[in-house]
Amino acid sequence: MTAFLLHHLLDRQAELAPDAPAVRRGEQTWTYRALRNRSEAYAQWLRGRGVVRGDRVLLLAPHALETTALVHACSRLGALHVVLSDRIRPYHLDHILGDSEPRLIIATDDAAGRLSVDVPVHRLDELPATPSEPLPAGEPCAATDPVALIYTSGSTSMPKAVVSTHAQVLFAAAAIQERLGYRADDVVFCCLPLSFDYGQYQMFLSCQAGACLVVGDDSDAGPALLRRLVEHDTTVFPLVPSLAATLGRLVGRAGNPPARLRMVTNTGAALPVTASVRLREAVPGLDVVAMFGLTECKRVSIAEPNADLVRPGSCGLPLPGTEAYAADEDGRRLPAGEIGELVVRGPNVMAGYWRAPELTARRYRRDAFGQPVLHTGDRCRFDEDGHLYFIGRDDDIYKQRGIRVSSLEIEAAALDVPGVELAALLPPDDSTGALLAVAGDLLAPYLVEQLGDRLEEQKLPSEVVVLDALPLSVNGKVDKKGLAELLARQGGAR
Repeated sequence: MTAFLLHHLLDRQAELAPDAPAVRRGEQTWTYRALRNRSEAYAQWLRGRGVVRGDRVLLLAPHALETTALVHACSRLGALHVVLSDRIRPYHLDHILGDSEPRLIIATDDAAGRLSVDVPVHRLDELPATPSEPLPAGEPCAATDPVALIYTSGSTSMPKAVVSTHAQVLFAAAAIQERLGYRADDVVFCCLPLSFDYGQYQMFLSCQAGACLVVGDDSDAGPALLRRLVEHDTTVFPLVPSLAATLGRLVGRAGNPPARLRMVTNTGAALPVTASVRLREAVPGLDVVAMFGLTECKRVSIAEPNADLVRPGSCGLPLPGTEAYAADEDGRRLPAGEIGELVVRGPNVMAGYWRAPELTARRYRRDAFGQPVLHTGDRCRFDEDGHLYFIGRDDDIYKQRGIRVSSLEIEAAALDVPGVELAALLPPDDSTGALLAVAGDLLAPYLVEQLGDRLEEQKLPSEVVVLDALPLSVNGKVDKKGLAELLARQGGAR
């Protein structure tokens, strides 16, 4: 029996609805038939340059239509796609090149012009639009073969790659789709980079449902956001807190919400309850869906739409066919309500870290049945009904004045203050106390006063600063390392 592989999602949809729009960027739209043909042409082109099963293909084009076809082209050959930001720091790129050892690189013109590497570099305009002949069968590929290396951000250390197999990616995509219910008439607007697993999975979710994926970029995440959502008749918008703040502000100014927008999803960083409330006020009838995940298992849980109204702070139930629980230091399950390490079991647990056996053994342990169990290093609790509540990563929890404090709790309190759009807490170190930085239209003394109404005195940060904007990563999340560097340049303690 032939294995069902990632590119079969595309092939199936191309048979079901060949003329339906599959992907769009600006004025350019590819149907499902065109996307399939492109992926076959790219696979033929890659094979002609020596790409075979198990090779890595590095893609420095995180917002390109071509990337959506290249991902499926790699799948056809049994190769692994590695999508990176075209703004990746050279220091990190050098590490990834040595770590992944790609057969070749395909890049945007700008990124290609900045590269000086031993690996062959090709530009997007070298790719053929149609195959010159039928793609011959290559070496058989199994569903347990890896299809992607997804590199973590490397915000606190060198990027490390999570190995994702066809079977794991397809299971995760199907389980997420079961909860979210993307539809064939949906238009999914994604201005998150396809190098971010949240952005990358929009390709697979849209393909499963037969929806149209609109690929945006950083320029669409600012003042143009509302206009882009309206132009494309967007119905589904995957966002992070910074995008939620931008959308709420723009709709508030314009007074005219995107008419067809029916659902926003959030992951990558917690979406405060206040942000959910503001979104629903801005877009009547909107469903706000909170999710929690990490690259090592893609998605852990998905909440019911608007669950914050009845379970504030909940990230929902674990995915269908998976299990998640809080564990103590010895790995024993904790009862409901107690805080411990988040542990995940199921087909969504990825295959480990690329070329990092010690780290893989530490995070991907084996249960009594010999199955992999992911010890995430995140802190969480579960309620009596099994709903997950994320407390923070180990690095986000610190001691202050003799009590344990969560950065997320401080940030959530700040975001509840009128005028605050984004907030980030830098935990204390050996020389300085906790520092809270916010972006918004307010003064620091007012913020301090409002925090005093929301937090116990022992939890109040030592310092509060108000900035015009907080630095963001390429994935749209607050870049805390960049924030510390910014404050240091401005003469602050960080």
